[in-house]
Parts: sequence; C-alpha cells; structure tokens
Amino acid sequence: MSGSGFKNFREPVVYVLDQELRKRNLKNKISIDTGDQPYSGELVEYPVQLVRDSNTKKVVKCIYGTGTDQWSEELIRDTNGKVYRIKTTYPDGSTKTIQINKGLDNLVDNIDYV
Repeated sequence: MSGSGFKNFREPVVYVLDQELRKRNLKNKISIDTGDQPYSGELVEYPVQLVRDSNTKKVVKCIYGTGTDQWSEELIRDTNGKVYRIKTTYPDGSTKTIQINKGLDNLVDNIDYV
C-alpha cells in the first residue's frame, strides 16, 4: 500500500514545482514598451539615398535608413575620380574612415583604417 502512495505523492509535487517555476519565469520577464527601438549597433541598409556630384554625376554620398537611425558613407575620390577613402558616419555621430590602397597593377592591395 505504501508503494502505491509513493507514486501518487510524486505527481502532485512535480505539478506544484512546475507551476512555481512557470510563475517565476513570468515574473522575471520584464516588458517595457519603449516605442521606437534605440540604436542597437546594427545598421539599417534600406532605404538608401544616393547623393551625386552635380558636375560628374558620380555618387559622392550614400545615406542609409533615411529618417530613423540614419547613417552615411561619404565616398572620397582622388584627382582621377577613383574612390580612395570612405568615411562612415554612424547614427550616434561617431565616424570612421577607411583607405583603399592599390598596388602598381592598379588593383586593391589592402583596406585599412585611417
């Protein structure tokens, strides 16, 4: 008789523990409606607005995510009109510039931060 009582005891205990764990998980999850999501470090890719030089019609700047979390890449060209630097301005206002270095064969050898 005590053997059958043991099996009956286990089921309600497991049920009570499962319910308690479920309640705790729900209490630990905090939900705050912040409206627009803050800058998370992920850059928006679209929509893209291309800004062109009025004389050469070449793209001088790409503006990504126009409006919210807007960031841009400015294409800096040499005297031959080839891009040799790209200045990136992030949504928080910080900037980074990379330089594109070409070898004697006019092919890109490396790209490095300036």
